[in-house]
Amino acid sequence: MKNQFRLLLVLLITMQAVLGQNVEVFTKSFKTDKNTIAYIEIPDGSVKFVSSPDDSIHINYNINFIKLPKKEHQRILDSVRIEATQENNIISIKKHPNVKQSLNTSSYVSVFSLDRLIYETKDTTTTTTRKLKSDISNEITEIKSYKSYHEAKAKIIYANDLKRKERLLKKAVKWQNNRNFKRNFIVEIPKHISLKIVAKGSLLDFHDEFDNQLSLRLDYGRLYINKIENSENELKVHNSLLIARNISGGKLETDRVFKALITELNNVEIESEFSKIEIGELGSNNKITDFNSEYFFYNWTKDFQRFDLFSDYSKIHFFYPNLNHGFEVIGYNTRNVLMKDNFEVTMQPKSKERNRLISKPFNPKEKSSGLIFFDIVNGIIYSYKDSIK
Repeated sequence: MKNQFRLLLVLLITMQAVLGQNVEVFTKSFKTDKNTIAYIEIPDGSVKFVSSPDDSIHINYNINFIKLPKKEHQRILDSVRIEATQENNIISIKKHPNVKQSLNTSSYVSVFSLDRLIYETKDTTTTTTRKLKSDISNEITEIKSYKSYHEAKAKIIYANDLKRKERLLKKAVKWQNNRNFKRNFIVEIPKHISLKIVAKGSLLDFHDEFDNQLSLRLDYGRLYINKIENSENELKVHNSLLIARNISGGKLETDRVFKALITELNNVEIESEFSKIEIGELGSNNKITDFNSEYFFYNWTKDFQRFDLFSDYSKIHFFYPNLNHGFEVIGYNTRNVLMKDNFEVTMQPKSKERNRLISKPFNPKEKSSGLIFFDIVNGIIYSYKDSIK
């Protein structure tokens, strides 16, 4: 009996060693200075960017094999190999050339379509309630906490159907428990270097606050931002999900971004088309040029100074600032829908020349918070708690 017990104990220890193992895929560090540029290519997968504790860039990639037999380990390791080199103060990080790309174009589209199904189903276009910054922030936290498609679908699509929600949440737990390995790709970034990132079908998570100069192109993926702040930033996000707590400075280009949540926006120039973007609070000197997108402008800082919108075929959900501000709208063939009274005004429907559609001056006896200027044609302005009327 004792021998049987010992044999069973040995088998259990052996199985744990086989089924649970953390394997280092790649680790490397490079010294940097203020002139260093890091080029990072991510064809697929997830990467977390965190602040470096020193002046070096640190690359750490490991896999935790949870329930995968050891004979299968090498197959997974061969599929995730990367390389990193440094030449003339330029650091290059990319997938090893001998590794086949695991996602093709159709796979990118499938991932994108799945995300669109999950996050676009909850339609907020008929809302009459102003969201607070905290509401946007809480929604971002919830999105980042999703562990699987089943959990996301349960929380969003079946929020009011408790039986279906419970059924899908059980599937999510089962899926999570049956995962056989987990990848962890972390890049530690020094404060002074510049980043140039190209990614497809990937999740990019800027976990900390960064003031690095950032040039980024993401297609068919997800972009999570805590805070980025640099006047030279250039972000191009196409066919993706974008959630950000704070974006300050630089340019943001979105194309078919089916859901974007931004808690705070400051000194940013946006060019967008076919996107849906919610902004919790607009800070100073933001500018948007848009074609056929849907925007939600919820709150404004006390000193937003100036906000410019140039749009064609756009839907604008506009919550007036409870501030002393000026508001000017020019354009033509634009409808103003007063949501509180279910009243609609079509402004300059026949004219093809821009005319003044709305004008609200600020009170000269009080300090002005700023001017909001719309140049909008062929659009709709949904006004909430209309302070003009």
